[in-house]
Amino acid sequence: MILRLCCIKVKLFIFGSYFCNTVYSEAELRLLATLRGERALSDLADDLDRSLSYVSELVTQMEEKNLLHTVRSGKTRRVRRSQTKAIELFDRFVLRYPHIPFPELLDGATLRVLYYLDTPATATELADSTEVHRSTVHRSLSPLQHRGLVYRTNGKYALNGEFGELATVAREFAHHRHQNRIENHVDAYTILWESLDEFLVQTDEGVDAEPFLPTGPERFQEYGLPLLTRQRRYYLYNESKTDLSASELCCHMIVIDYGARSQSYCLLLLAATDIDRGELQSLAERYDVEEIVSDLLTYLDTEGEVRADSLPGWTEFEKLAREYEVDV
Repeated sequence: MILRLCCIKVKLFIFGSYFCNTVYSEAELRLLATLRGERALSDLADDLDRSLSYVSELVTQMEEKNLLHTVRSGKTRRVRRSQTKAIELFDRFVLRYPHIPFPELLDGATLRVLYYLDTPATATELADSTEVHRSTVHRSLSPLQHRGLVYRTNGKYALNGEFGELATVAREFAHHRHQNRIENHVDAYTILWESLDEFLVQTDEGVDAEPFLPTGPERFQEYGLPLLTRQRRYYLYNESKTDLSASELCCHMIVIDYGARSQSYCLLLLAATDIDRGELQSLAERYDVEEIVSDLLTYLDTEGEVRADSLPGWTEFEKLAREYEVDV
């Protein structure tokens, strides 16, 4: 019994640490809503009616998230907000509706839930997407529903008219979080795909950090398919994965480059591995490449008799397969 309780506490601690790193707190949002221009730290503490030590710690925390920047003027520490789209959009709502306590309404899990509320969704759908309990979804959206920002009809939640852009605010805050994570490791990058908690990124520099999993052309050699790779490197940021399946690699390759050459390499990968088609089709939908993946599978099943314009003739593909010693 004691062992079971200890395991539960460990799981709660791990989830709590992860959750804290993927949301923005009411205190952080309140500071963003309060801060105008550049302010001395002591003045900001007065504005927030909080102690100087509390605000100093909060500012340091937010600076690590790249929400704020600080400069020193003599002994005075001055604070200004980062110039990001997420903060600009958030500010529009704060200024347009000063009677609505957005920092209080959008803290914790609420931004996570709003990320997927760009279209109407049930509590179950939102819970599955955000990986929180349905009760958390109801609890997060209830205050917004009470104030008319969200409504519920036919069992689905939806944002109310003029507040529809709150979903965009949530997505921009997630995008900002992803940017901050990769900028801790490289100077130049391009985010090719992203969701609430993960993203696929291209960079010219190597990233040696645990949440970043190498992907793209260089991973094909693990399946006996050594491809010529360019200087560019590709990574999937995901805090819960330790490796990638062939299905994921195929989808990543298409996101990276959906040209004829990349699709041919994906055909080789699909032919060379005992791939789980259910997993592949599910991932293809997640990465928004389901049409291309469907074309690839149909091509292989019909031995090229049914093929998209971007795919090679079957004879040409057989020749390529022989070069890589893949049976088709």
